[in-house]
Amino acid sequence: MTLRREPLTYENTMLAVARVLGWDTVAGICGVSSRSARYWAEPECQKQIRMIDAERLDRAFVEAGGDHRPFHRLMTMRLDIADMAANAALADLSTLAAVAAKEAGEAISALIIAAQSGDRASIRNARKEAEEAIHALHASVAGIESREARA
Repeated sequence: MTLRREPLTYENTMLAVARVLGWDTVAGICGVSSRSARYWAEPECQKQIRMIDAERLDRAFVEAGGDHRPFHRLMTMRLDIADMAANAALADLSTLAAVAAKEAGEAISALIIAAQSGDRASIRNARKEAEEAIHALHASVAGIESREARA
């Protein structure tokens, strides 16, 4: 049976890292048994990855060709979303979704223009629009978190 792992969780991130590195490599990097490493990906298990091991796996993931540091990205996103959720108690989820859709569309348009022209102004604009889209998407997830906390 496949375990259900929620998005934006350490368990889900651990599984994604292990898919790239392999469980034996993960265990070797962290100095634990393969079974112990697998526990870190099980939502119902009380065992969780240590910060130093997450850091080690982030480095190994990038060395293996990954384009980001999975645990660092997850922690940053979770902290940002938690901060936003604390201030989003009254935010309307449909409004947040509409803003996210608008910002994402503008970001994609700007990225296409930057890819086609390559000039500094269009590249700068693409970065700005992408940052705004990321912020809007984080705010949308924060709205969901806030709604779940009230339910």
